[in-house]
Amino acid sequence: MGLASGRHRFDFGLYRLGHRLALFAAGLSPLTETALWLSLFALLATAAAVRWAPLMAADRALLRWVNQGWAASWLDKLMAFFSDMGKMPLLWLLSLGWLLIFAVRKSGWRKGWTNWLKTVLMLAIAIGCADGLCSHVAKGLVHRERPPYLVKGVRLPKGVGSSLGFPSSHAANAFAAARVLSASAPPRWLWWLLATAIALSRVYLGVHFPADSVGGALLGLTVGALVVWMRQRLTTQSD
Repeated sequence: MGLASGRHRFDFGLYRLGHRLALFAAGLSPLTETALWLSLFALLATAAAVRWAPLMAADRALLRWVNQGWAASWLDKLMAFFSDMGKMPLLWLLSLGWLLIFAVRKSGWRKGWTNWLKTVLMLAIAIGCADGLCSHVAKGLVHRERPPYLVKGVRLPKGVGSSLGFPSSHAANAFAAARVLSASAPPRWLWWLLATAIALSRVYLGVHFPADSVGGALLGLTVGALVVWMRQRLTTQSD
């Protein structure tokens, strides 16, 4: 009972923090928002790169709590599902289909189709840039190993990847997509919920420290907000 209540308090605390950040960012222009997320990412990446002791200690404690304290066979399957969402063609087809339906209902067939194509292009750019920055730039600069190589006794329900840990590409891709989708179509809460679940799943599965997922989320938000700003600029110029 104590563990369950503690987990619920942690979940609620994360939700409240994320909700407050979202409300704060909603009042900013996308370009200012980009600068905010990038600044926070740079601070966290620097702390991870220099192996800042308080961050390392907090990472280990939270990892053990989530990875071992929450352990359950049904949760292993659920978190594996969230972790693999990006590899599910049917899910992508359903999401893109919903975006098309929303765009057509909102603006009519011709304009809706054009807006849908723009959103798909924005998604592709945001996810591609977030993934590339994580895999080919940030991971090499920070050069922090994944949890199983630094902490003993980590549970690995799905095995562990061979690449470096910080930041999480899954989290970056998910939050980049959520930022673009939240500016394009409802339900906005669903995009943020799915992105959070994907980022959390990587910690639960033992393949990332919490800071890896947070760093990935911040980088994804940076890229997503920048893509939204670029679209707004292009739309304004074309008008």
